[in-house]
Amino acid sequence: MMNKHFYFLLLISPFLAAACTGIKAQGPVLKSPAPKVAQAKEKAKQKKPSFQAPQTLGGAVSSDSWIVYPEKEQEEFKGNVYYDNGVYTFRSDYALSDRKNSTFSASGHVYIKQAPPQGPVYEAQADNGWYNYATSKGELKANKNQFVRLKYTDTDRVTTHAQARRADFNVNAQTYNLYKNVTIRRPTEYGLATVTADKLSVRQADEYALLEGNTKVTTPNHTFTAQTMEFDGKNNRSYAYGSRVLGQGKMEEGTFAIIADRAELENESRKISFKGKVAGWIVSDQINKAEVNEKF
Repeated sequence: MMNKHFYFLLLISPFLAAACTGIKAQGPVLKSPAPKVAQAKEKAKQKKPSFQAPQTLGGAVSSDSWIVYPEKEQEEFKGNVYYDNGVYTFRSDYALSDRKNSTFSASGHVYIKQAPPQGPVYEAQADNGWYNYATSKGELKANKNQFVRLKYTDTDRVTTHAQARRADFNVNAQTYNLYKNVTIRRPTEYGLATVTADKLSVRQADEYALLEGNTKVTTPNHTFTAQTMEFDGKNNRSYAYGSRVLGQGKMEEGTFAIIADRAELENESRKISFKGKVAGWIVSDQINKAEVNEKF
């Protein structure tokens, strides 16, 4: 079902959970590049700190520069920020861990990947991102003229690509949104399917996705345009409506172009019903090739 192709937005929270709960190193203010982290930790053990330092991520996250601000309960990573535990991978140019506000933010060539053994692979690229591990809310953003890029490769090695200017999500509520110039591409048995819209909203628990604004679905044989499209996985139905729905393309009986107030699709049977004020035409190739046409 369509919404299952957007689960890659979950990948940022497991990374943070693994990093934030898995580190037990504590120590005073440290200003050292990642290769010297082990030496800094050893010195820290030999000195009793004059403050109660928060748990640090520096033992797991490598970077060119790592600075701990104990009063603020913050850690700052600059240059070639990198984390990899074999399942979760994270990269950026800059990152800030803020324990007091329960946030982790990053900027510059942000890349996140989740690749569990024998499981699907989730990837995300953005210019900026943040995640609040107390509220389970987060956001990915792109700079001007750039895109947040998302990639999902299932266990059959079929890959879905998506992009938008901005994405936000709430892991606890299992809701995800893509904003502005949304494009989704996925191979199907009928060829490459492309979906475009101004906004995509997904409610994972409800198996529901909503496309809003200048919505268009294109396959090699069909094109459907509407203001709004809904994909209801639980009821196995899809709907298109608003600003008169236009469907055109080819089918077994011939070519067609139909405009209507509303279109409904049975997802499994692929049966389409047009409702409201319906107008258009269907041309059969058999009729076009019939001998009767030679008389005209």
